[in-house]
Amino acid sequence: SSDNGPSFAGGVDTKFFNSTGGLRGFKMDLYEGGIRMPFIARWPGKIKAGGTSDLVSAQYDLFATLADLTNQKVSATDGISFLPELLGNKRKQATHAFLYFEFSEKDGQIAIRMGDWKGVKSNLKKNPAAPWELYNLKTDRNETTNVAAQHPAILKKLDTIVFREHQKKKKKS
Repeated sequence: SSDNGPSFAGGVDTKFFNSTGGLRGFKMDLYEGGIRMPFIARWPGKIKAGGTSDLVSAQYDLFATLADLTNQKVSATDGISFLPELLGNKRKQATHAFLYFEFSEKDGQIAIRMGDWKGVKSNLKKNPAAPWELYNLKTDRNETTNVAAQHPAILKKLDTIVFREHQKKKKKS
């Protein structure tokens, strides 16, 4: 696996190296170029060589997977083991209803991945009521066409998730 997104600083030539593979965004962005990362696994005799997967997962799923692999009990985690996917048992693979991302850099951002849908809000520190951008990653993996206006019901679902998942910063006393 890798860190999230290629850097935009320090003289990195992201275009020359095609660092995002055409995806929008870089490190510190919640667009796919900033959060999507490769994962390579090798386990001769267990993981099929040359296979690929489209399973959507998050870094915290690795903890759940390693615990599953070593028969350890895990509590208080949002992670889901992707060991069934690695072993070719797609029917037994549990999936996330959504992935929630929140990042305070670049004036505040949130993103939610829900199936093929991805909602993004930016500049939240300046505009707490910033509108959603909505992308269908199945047909627009590079997040070039905002279809939010055509899908108000999905935007309502995203708002519900944010209301439930966002935790307000506690004031120091």
